[in-house]
Amino acid sequence: MYRTRNATDVEIPLMADHWYRMACEMCEIDDMPKPDIHRIEEVKSLFIRESEAGQLMFRVALDESDQIAACAGGLLRTEYPYPLAKEQSLFGWVISVYTLENHRHNGLASTLTDEVCVWLKQNGAKRARLWSSSTGRSVYEKNGFKPMMDMTKPLL
Repeated sequence: MYRTRNATDVEIPLMADHWYRMACEMCEIDDMPKPDIHRIEEVKSLFIRESEAGQLMFRVALDESDQIAACAGGLLRTEYPYPLAKEQSLFGWVISVYTLENHRHNGLASTLTDEVCVWLKQNGAKRARLWSSSTGRSVYEKNGFKPMMDMTKPLL
């Protein structure tokens, strides 16, 4: 059985490690260049800074041994909702959704994503966005996410 909670300040750097694993898997699935491991310290600093500013929050799922089995983050951003929009608005980004391989297919990504969306809404976001690998899209579509404008084409 799993339980979920907010990540602690001490665990925020670990979330960057999970982000890197997630990014590597996404790139492998969709045949994109692997992220630069040397930038992980930059991501850790970003996560710490945004968390301290109250703009970033992570939820984690713990296994029976109280070890982190999965995570998902929520990041608040003010940005234009589409090109040439008149005004910026507050968006919530769901980021760094990652489940360790031996804990997959237990609904952890869906549960954590839902919990992150609650936090985003409580903090004023009217819409949540995320980037997904092609294989992860069905999970997010079941959670109410809809495909938007972003499409890709490899130029070989």
